Amino acid sequence: MNFRNANLFNSRVNVLSGNLLPVAADNSRFSVICRAHSVVVWLIELVHTIAFVFGLFLAPEGKSLKDGTVCAVVTLEASFMLTRLYSRKKLMEEFVRKMNVKPFLIYGVTSAISITIWTVQPVALVFEKSTFFYGDYNLPAAFSAEPFSSRVLIPSTIFMTIGSVYLFLKKFGVDVYMMHLVLMLTAQYRYTAEKLMILFRDLQNYHAESQKEPYRSREDRWMERELKELCQHQNTVLNMSFILKKLLSVNFSLLYINNVFRFCFIGILLSSVPSMTFAEGISVVSFTIGSLTQFFLLCSSIQTLSDASTEITDKAFNEGWYQFGPPIKRTFILMIMANNLECRIAAIGKFNLSLPSFMTIINQSYSIALLFLRAT
Repeated sequence: MNFRNANLFNSRVNVLSGNLLPVAADNSRFSVICRAHSVVVWLIELVHTIAFVFGLFLAPEGKSLKDGTVCAVVTLEASFMLTRLYSRKKLMEEFVRKMNVKPFLIYGVTSAISITIWTVQPVALVFEKSTFFYGDYNLPAAFSAEPFSSRVLIPSTIFMTIGSVYLFLKKFGVDVYMMHLVLMLTAQYRYTAEKLMILFRDLQNYHAESQKEPYRSREDRWMERELKELCQHQNTVLNMSFILKKLLSVNFSLLYINNVFRFCFIGILLSSVPSMTFAEGISVVSFTIGSLTQFFLLCSSIQTLSDASTEITDKAFNEGWYQFGPPIKRTFILMIMANNLECRIAAIGKFNLSLPSFMTIINQSYSIALLFLRAT
């Protein structure tokens, strides 16, 4: 199985964003067109980042703090996570080899439209005045000395809009990719749980039909073989979980810290919505809703993985496992003990993503945003 076949949405976002993360275990190469597109996207992002950094220093201080911090956090987050994944490409391919959405689509579309509306807004100023300054950009940028004319404002604004959309797509692509890794591993845990339940349920029915000792011993031997194969599969799944932790642990711990500041700065941006135009206000609100949806889905998928890894024997527990011979009982008890090996991906326990940590991050962001607003 490969990601290209299992999730077409993930594969297309991976190509559109220019990330080109591994989607198959057979070292299949991306086409020349995809690679050329990736190079163009990275060049756009390079110029976009340089202009943005100069804009942060040259724009008015309040403007940089209010409008530039969210972009800065997203840039750092996307850059760090992609660097980590690129540096562990062989580990990613090994994970895919061992494996042998609608809410995210809504988040991607609404956020991309919101970013476009927000960043392209300064173009409307050409109907009001003829000279412009760094503070006229919604997203801090610097392409020439101020003041400058509409001949600089219009193309630079369009370029920053394209760069911002591709920056979002890069982050969006890596989020979808990481969440897909988590969900694929979750499916393996759930397969083990369902298979175990079906085995005990079927054997329990056979026992009810045939009570003779030769039949029972033959069924027990068959059950032992099936359990042995299932345990081997579970060992593979555990190895996959260790690989996934090596691959994503630092990324997820960074996501915890980064999203505290990300939602903090989004909260500061939301506080200025009453003074914005209608289009700007709608774009900020929709981007906020999309960001919350994305982070909630990511936390939910990790929570689901954690729950699935500790509930492998729960469904099979009530299927009469105690009626079988001692070898089967011992094996099942060992599998129950293995439930304690909860799959936690974060490198630092306190920074583990889950549904409770989602609310913790929102509360921490709110508190820091209040401190910023009071200080200014």
